[in-house]
Order: sequence, then C-alpha cells, then structure tokens
Amino acid sequence: MALAAYDGDVTFDELLADADLIDAGESPQKVLEGSLIATQIKQDAVAHRFSQWGLSTVIDENTNASVISPELFAELHRLADVDATWPVGNAGLIHVYGYLLSTVSTPYGPKRDRWTSGDVARALGLEPDTFVPWSALPTTPLHRLEQALSPILATPEKTPGTAFVMQETSDHITATTLLIRHPDTQHSALLYAVDGKLLTAFPFEITQSSIDALQSEPPRLRYNAVVDEPRQPLDTRRVLQ
Repeated sequence: MALAAYDGDVTFDELLADADLIDAGESPQKVLEGSLIATQIKQDAVAHRFSQWGLSTVIDENTNASVISPELFAELHRLADVDATWPVGNAGLIHVYGYLLSTVSTPYGPKRDRWTSGDVARALGLEPDTFVPWSALPTTPLHRLEQALSPILATPEKTPGTAFVMQETSDHITATTLLIRHPDTQHSALLYAVDGKLLTAFPFEITQSSIDALQSEPPRLRYNAVVDEPRQPLDTRRVLQ
C-alpha cells in the first residue's frame, strides 16, 4: 500500500504499512512507486535541494546498526538522482525520508518520531505537521526543514530561543551544534550542520547537564555525519553562545 498523492486521507498508519512492507523484504522500488514520498523526493531533486545537505552514514552511532536497508538506501538515492555508495549518502535523504521509513529501534525511540511527533516543529515555532509528507503545506518536508534550519544556523544570534551554539573545528572542517528552545511552547531541539551543509535536527532536552555532556569529550563529528574525504580530525571547540 504505497502512499498516494495528498488527498487528506494519507495517514501515519499508511506510512508504517509501507515501512513494514519494505522491512519484510518487498522491493522498495515497488512499494514506493507512485507514492507521495517518491513524488516529493523527485520534486526535491528537480529543485536541486539535496545539494544543501551534507553526507551521513546510515550506521547509527548509538546502535552500530543500519537505520535502513541497503535496498531502501539505493532506492532513495535513485529517486533523488544522487550518487552514493553504501553506507554513506545524502543526509537529507537519510535523515528525512529514510528515517520516516525506518523500522529500527534506538535508545531514543523510532527515528521517524522527530518528524511525526511534531516536537522539532514545535521547537521551531511551527505547526506540528510541518515536517511530515502528508502535510497540506506546499513543497516538501525536506524543503520546509531546510527553510526552517538554514536561517537559524546562519544567524543564531538573531533567533529568539537560541540557547547554545558550539563549533568544533579543524583547519578544514567546521561542525556546528545549536540548541534552541521556543519561548512559548518550551519545546527544544538540537540542530547540526557541517561546513555549512545541513545534517539533522531532533528533539533535545536543554539542561546544564545535557550541555555539559556535549562538551565532555574531545571534538568530533556527531550524529552520523561524514566528510567527503579524509581530513584532519576536529581538534578545537568554541562555545559561541
């Protein structure tokens, strides 16, 4: 049962059904053919939106297991017309569409929860359904996420609710971690980018202990980020806000 074009009836249950079919061994191409997710990925590809996103591995740093299958990984990148070699691919494809279709469990719950729960959207002051495929909002969840995250990461000092900004760098890499809490909803999230490319966003409880934890280990690439070639390891940390 593939997701149809938006008609008001596309549901979370249908998303789960498609994810379960793929997990059970159905061809991702067959399941997603003509689906809303496939249509949106193609729209993003035509608009060159994946170029705004960095690289990510599908091997989760918390579980050391892949968040999607090699077959789904290949199909998402085929739809997007993006070259990728397992397990490293486009972070937008993986963290948005791949996570929506992921069935793996993590210590923080299903990967899709960050979008379907609405908590990231609430932290950014948006409607809870902003980042789900079946939203009646125009464009795609990937585009809406890019539009929300890019201005915040570019000028965090101008964004109400920015609570913490940290850069971890080397001579060639700058990785930015930003924590934001919406003044009204009190929902909070972590945003992450590497070298100006978006990587991910997820709900994050902002406390002194959680901030301390971010600074308790040597600088490193986080949240499954990958750079496109071997470079000098991150060795410097600066807290900007």
